[in-house]
Amino acid sequence: MTGVTRITKLDFFIMKSQAISYFSLVAVILLFGLIGSSITVLCITGAWFIALMATNIFAIQEKNHLDRLYGSVCVNLNEVVLGRYTFVFLNYLATMFTIIILYLGFVLCRKATFDASDIMLGLGLSFLVFSTITGIQMPLFFKMGYTKAKLWSFIPFAVVMLLVVLPAFVSALSGVLDFAQSHKGIFAFTCIVASCIIQFTSYHTAAIFYRKQR
Repeated sequence: MTGVTRITKLDFFIMKSQAISYFSLVAVILLFGLIGSSITVLCITGAWFIALMATNIFAIQEKNHLDRLYGSVCVNLNEVVLGRYTFVFLNYLATMFTIIILYLGFVLCRKATFDASDIMLGLGLSFLVFSTITGIQMPLFFKMGYTKAKLWSFIPFAVVMLLVVLPAFVSALSGVLDFAQSHKGIFAFTCIVASCIIQFTSYHTAAIFYRKQR
């Protein structure tokens, strides 16, 4: 795990130049919170944003030829991939922690009540959104590089955009959301399990792709 830790720390150091993007996310969450958005909306917004932003490390890696640097810190290819996944996941965790703190601040300011199950639902759904986006994108970036994979990585978003205008899909989605509201704990747990499976599969796919590229 030493190699994984090295890569994770290195990625955080490299992404320090992108710190302003993280502050912009806080501004977006504050705006959404001020207009009364639910914790679920806040978490999903944060997950969407951080999943897109965290992959900027691939652009920096390609631009600055960081593969040579990874080779100089005595790590194998699997550790490079796992370190990258760890870096992106820690970005997600830090974002969710910040969102929950801000949300609780809004609740206290409004002297409102909150249900812990709402937070669980928000975290479950956000983790699924995050895992789906990064689970598709990261193997592509490891296989093709940032520039070549950038266009392909947006295809899932285009598919979602098309689906949300289809009445049959909207109807099915409404049914899922109704179930989620009625069984928050079960639905959140299911989302987390599904997300872990996606991340596990994505990591192994990315590792295979990266080994072939090297």
